[in-house]
Amino acid sequence: MDLRGTTSEVIEAMAKNEEAISRLYQAYAGKFPSQKDFWSGLAADETTHAAWLRGLLGKMREGSLSISRDRFRLQPVRAFSSYLERELASVREPGLSPINALSTALYIEESIIEQRYFEVFVPDAPELKRVLSDLASATKIHLEKVREEWGKQRPSTAR
Repeated sequence: MDLRGTTSEVIEAMAKNEEAISRLYQAYAGKFPSQKDFWSGLAADETTHAAWLRGLLGKMREGSLSISRDRFRLQPVRAFSSYLERELASVREPGLSPINALSTALYIEESIIEQRYFEVFVPDAPELKRVLSDLASATKIHLEKVREEWGKQRPSTAR
């Protein structure tokens, strides 16, 4: 199998997942108008993350990006994508509460961190290290924002 083709597939799958997260968060923004700014901000960030990942394709073509074959399995990334699509479909279901949406977002952001999602790349260039570090940092920031919002919403659901 051609490594470059595999690398392109990996990056594209990861970028599509970032876009799926963005669509989910934007759907939450539409469903929960009082939290629209919160969800829309996260959604915009996810779109930016997808663009960063696609920007890595140029680095791959230059030969400064490689994939850790031992670390990467395309199937889990695709399974995560399926999960995101199911969650997006559930937004249309009645009964979804803000705390449910925040719990899903917590799961998504924690999963990315715990699974060391961005460690699939072996950074061979300083710029690539920076992009990967920025992606990991942005995910941690999202996790903290979601935790904070979850904490604000939780007391109102305990009534």
